[in-house]
Amino acid sequence: MLRRVFTFIATAALASAGFLSTAAPAQAAIVDIPFGPLSIGEYCAAKIHPDAWIGFYEASGLRCYTPSGSSTLIFRGTGDPYLACKHLTADVIMAALRGPSDGIICRAVR
Repeated sequence: MLRRVFTFIATAALASAGFLSTAAPAQAAIVDIPFGPLSIGEYCAAKIHPDAWIGFYEASGLRCYTPSGSSTLIFRGTGDPYLACKHLTADVIMAALRGPSDGIICRAVR
């Protein structure tokens, strides 16, 4: 009987000191991170074509361009919106969405 009392007291002491408590799990947050055409251009230059430094997430997909003159764009290739998000942020990417001004919105878990 005395051994049970000592076990109970020791367990109570450890619990009150925090040794036996369990921490609540961290809550993940889902955030939307917007990127504009110049940011997409960073992905384009690194992965699609070295001269491409502007990109748009158009209805037909992510497209990379090199400006030529005051209003002309030279098409350099297409990219993957999901991979562009992975290139632009270190967060865990859930989805790549088309944003305003043909930018890209990266839906991420933080």
